[in-house]
Amino acid sequence: QALDVGFTHIDEAEMYENAKWLNTALSKWYADDREHHTREKLFITGKVMKVDKGVEKVCRNSLKKSGLEYYDLFLIHAPFKKNAMPFKTPLSEVWAQMEDLVRKGLTKSIGVSNFRIQDMEEVLENCSIRPSCNQIECHPYLQQNELRSYCKKEGILVAAFGSLVPVTKLKHGPVDRVLKRLSEKTGKTPVQILMRWNLQIGNVVVSTT
Repeated sequence: QALDVGFTHIDEAEMYENAKWLNTALSKWYADDREHHTREKLFITGKVMKVDKGVEKVCRNSLKKSGLEYYDLFLIHAPFKKNAMPFKTPLSEVWAQMEDLVRKGLTKSIGVSNFRIQDMEEVLENCSIRPSCNQIECHPYLQQNELRSYCKKEGILVAAFGSLVPVTKLKHGPVDRVLKRLSEKTGKTPVQILMRWNLQIGNVVVSTT
């Protein structure tokens, strides 16, 4: 449905286990209009979490399950394991494996997600391909000012997820009153206002369906 209404960015990840569903959705979308529905019109992001298994191995497995030949963007999902324990592999070595994905044509660009400043510094110290973006949670309750300033200084795009948290998971907070006032003043919905807030501070917005 997201593809049918015009969404062109798809956020896929090893941890989400949504590769087979993406494969099914893409196959149907391509079949509906083979002339106009082409891979080149989509921007598909993938993520690796289990980096100790080998970044390339995880990437190739995700591509196969998704029915893709390449990603437009491939991210390290977090600077640590799902249980918040550190990887066995140093981040600098993980990043070197990420760079190999670009050289082998498995992804067009690479980046990170949920990285703190100290994690970014470790990657940037010896990289030959700089991260194109850092995908982080960002909304009025979690503005990430210091991290965003650092990314801007380093020329790294911030992609914001969770932009709608104030109206989904954190309802009845102080932002509600501001959203109500702005909604009455502008005629826009709270969702539109929250997404505009992220855009106006320079972020790319990652929405969910």
